[in-house]
Amino acid sequence: MTAAELEADAPMDRLLDPRVHRARIARRIVLAVGCVAGALAAFAALSRLLEPSLSYAALRTARVDVGPLDATVTASGTVVPELEKVLASPIDARVIRILRRAGAALQPGDAILELDVSESNLALQKLDQALALKDNQVERIRVELAGTLASLDSQIQIKALQLEAYRAVVKRNRKCFTDGIVSEAELEQSVLDEARAGVELAQLRRARAIAGHATDAQIAGLALERETLRRERAEQQRLLDLATTESDRAGVLTYVVSEEGAQVHKGDILARIADLTAFRVDATISEVHASRIRVGQAATVRIDETRLQGVVSRVVPAIQNGLVTLSVSLGENNHARLRANLRVEVDLVTDRRPRTLRVANGAFGGSEGGTDVFVVTGERAVKRRVRLGVASAERREVLDGLAEGDEVILNDMSEHAHLDQITLTGTRGSR
Repeated sequence: MTAAELEADAPMDRLLDPRVHRARIARRIVLAVGCVAGALAAFAALSRLLEPSLSYAALRTARVDVGPLDATVTASGTVVPELEKVLASPIDARVIRILRRAGAALQPGDAILELDVSESNLALQKLDQALALKDNQVERIRVELAGTLASLDSQIQIKALQLEAYRAVVKRNRKCFTDGIVSEAELEQSVLDEARAGVELAQLRRARAIAGHATDAQIAGLALERETLRRERAEQQRLLDLATTESDRAGVLTYVVSEEGAQVHKGDILARIADLTAFRVDATISEVHASRIRVGQAATVRIDETRLQGVVSRVVPAIQNGLVTLSVSLGENNHARLRANLRVEVDLVTDRRPRTLRVANGAFGGSEGGTDVFVVTGERAVKRRVRLGVASAERREVLDGLAEGDEVILNDMSEHAHLDQITLTGTRGSR
């Protein structure tokens, strides 16, 4: 074995270069620091994944602003024609023929149905006969009066002539009595005859006046009876005219008796005619709000996105089944969105705030008082206790806890009610 081979097999126990040693230590430190940083990053990422978060894009939010607010309560309403004519049967009759069906458009004078009016025609004829009899009675009494007056006038003329004759006799007897030709007894007898003739003439004249008054009274009584008959006839004629059931206006037939041959009684509804050019809203609301409903109250009728303004025109005093019934007259009662029997919502204004903090209605509580809401603050939604006031259909009054410009989440946040804040993800666009 050579010396070189012996040197190669000898153990290597020489010291390493210091630079190599420092490099090894540096590598170990960097590896340790990297492991710690990775662990911290993983922990932070895991914590962020476990922390509650919401997508901002999926939220509905609204800004708190300042403006007027009308406090309202909401009633359920139905659109009905503002004017509806009810045709009732004026007589007991039978339906002979139906000329128009429900839904038909009507013009003034259009006949709707035909009734059997034979009995009413007979009654009208009897009244005509009664009127003719009364006219005949009046004429007969006048003829009788004329005969009576003619007889009395003749008697009065004769008696007047007798009176003139008696006066002449009295005048002559007085002269003869003075001359002693006629006795006193004859003079007195002639005076008595004159006086008796004067009394009889006065009686005849009174009888003539009484006969005239009596006849006038009879004629006046007959005239009253005749006037009564005339009115009865006019009423009967009116009922007959109504029995033709003609429309007195342009409109739509919303109801009509459906069976030909049906017997109807006086007062039964035969048809309904609606004027579909103008509408109103009939609504009901819980009796809880009865004290807050009054005639003249402002109201808003909601038809989807359409808003129609009106006023309460009628409030039914009686409460039925726990509901108050009312009617709303509309400013635009001929609006294109109005349809008969359309279901609508009616907001009745119970109070007005000319200027107040307000926020759009959300799922954060419907009653006045304290409630929790989430306010968007930077990248988080922070829970805040607020106090709300009166409400309209679209906004709530803010009494405390929010300021103008605050962005409030309107979604239902009941699942997160136990949290004080929530992380928001996604883009924060302006709303």
